[in-house]
Amino acid sequence: MSLEFVEKIDLKKLVDMLLAAYADEWIASYYYTLTAYTIKGQNSEEISEHFLEEAEEEWKKHARMIADRLQDLGIDPPREFSKLWEISGCKYPEIPSDPYDIDGWIIAAVKAEECAIKAYRELFSYTHGKDPVTEELAEDILRDEVRHRTALLNLLSSEGAKRIQGKS
Repeated sequence: MSLEFVEKIDLKKLVDMLLAAYADEWIASYYYTLTAYTIKGQNSEEISEHFLEEAEEEWKKHARMIADRLQDLGIDPPREFSKLWEISGCKYPEIPSDPYDIDGWIIAAVKAEECAIKAYRELFSYTHGKDPVTEELAEDILRDEVRHRTALLNLLSSEGAKRIQGKS
């Protein structure tokens, strides 16, 4: 049943979109973990904990959901970790060199979430009415990514909020 589509769909395009999303989840997980262990300063412990929780959700939930869908389609995830960067649709925004620039680290994560939101909206639109299994997967993960972005925005200081709005 998982291979039956309501309408004809370009399977290669679907697989490419799923592989890019899979890569994005692993890359986000890495950078969120890096952020958690790198940032220093006021509220860094609380913010680090938030990043560790998000990192875990990216690989433990999202990457796994996508890998399961790829398996449904007869596709294995990439075997080479370096391939993830190559096929990633989002990569990761530039991160600050200063571990005390917590707002800068959060802003990079917000940009990553915005890229993920765009990618899952595109996956949802592409599969809407054609592939209900992937459509539901995209909708579920999209909901999580929007929640992540909101939580990250709420972690910003007032100065960080101005920076992300381009007012500083």
